[in-house]
Amino acid sequence: MNIDVVIIGGSLAGAACARELQRLGVEAVAFERDTFPRGKVCGGFLSPGAVACLEALGILSEIRAAGATNVDHARIRSDDEQFEIPFPQPGLGISRNTLDAILAKHSAVQQGIAVRDTRKTDGGFQLHTSAGPVRAAVLIDAAGKLSRFTPRKTAPEFGVQYFEPEPRGSALDFWFFKDGYGGAVTVEGGQSNFCFLIKKDALPRYLSKPNRLVTGPIAYDHVPGDVIAIGDAAGMIDPFCGEGMHHALDSGITAARIVARGLRDGRAYDRIRQDYQSESTRRWSHKRWIGKHMRSGVSRPKLVRFAVGLNPDWFLARLWARIPA
Repeated sequence: MNIDVVIIGGSLAGAACARELQRLGVEAVAFERDTFPRGKVCGGFLSPGAVACLEALGILSEIRAAGATNVDHARIRSDDEQFEIPFPQPGLGISRNTLDAILAKHSAVQQGIAVRDTRKTDGGFQLHTSAGPVRAAVLIDAAGKLSRFTPRKTAPEFGVQYFEPEPRGSALDFWFFKDGYGGAVTVEGGQSNFCFLIKKDALPRYLSKPNRLVTGPIAYDHVPGDVIAIGDAAGMIDPFCGEGMHHALDSGITAARIVARGLRDGRAYDRIRQDYQSESTRRWSHKRWIGKHMRSGVSRPKLVRFAVGLNPDWFLARLWARIPA
């Protein structure tokens, strides 16, 4: 089987990339080893930027019809202090189970096919998959934070996620505490999606919830490699920024556009990869910088309380500042 572009992973970044490539007339497929819907550790919050990406992909109305809830303010708690911050633009609450299933419902996403290994050749890439051998001119890694195809620098932190049956209205709740931080948001069906980032040493104290999911260790940064990496495979945006799903969708769409242009212009794969990396850095380096400095302050609740309480609107504006056009 020969194809122009193969994407490893068909979740948010991979499905967005495959959809955009097909829209641009490029033969592309995303191989997803799982089948959707399936559980995944995720906060369930789509920031305004993520909502805009879904609109660009033409599936926002389907997301809303699936029960996504409007989220129009945040409640941030640290020790005994609480701050409420109205959003200038609303976001949405939806579980990853539902969101992934909708995004992957496309001919460019093939579920239940695992990519077992890859080899770079003079003419592109040779892949060994559970469905047989595949040759591709372009390979994109969208296999997530635990990807085997892109080296990463891990941190001693783990994600814990679970649902509770009571809704929380239109608020995005957020808590800071000594072992980490996290939040909750109402998603489809009137349930609440809870997700926390916990330090490794404290993790055993947070595993009592039934049906909870755990993932980790977290990797915020990836080591530059030989493959185009998108979404969490390219390194996580700090969860406190609320921009994780925005980053996944945007990086997938951005990679698709750069790859399509590169193939049209006859550019070599390494040049396409460099073009994508430069654009990714331009679009997301500022938010990565913010996330890095936030992480250094999370372990000091008094500092967080002071920073948020000093100017809540400014604080939110920094988190959700528009990425460069």
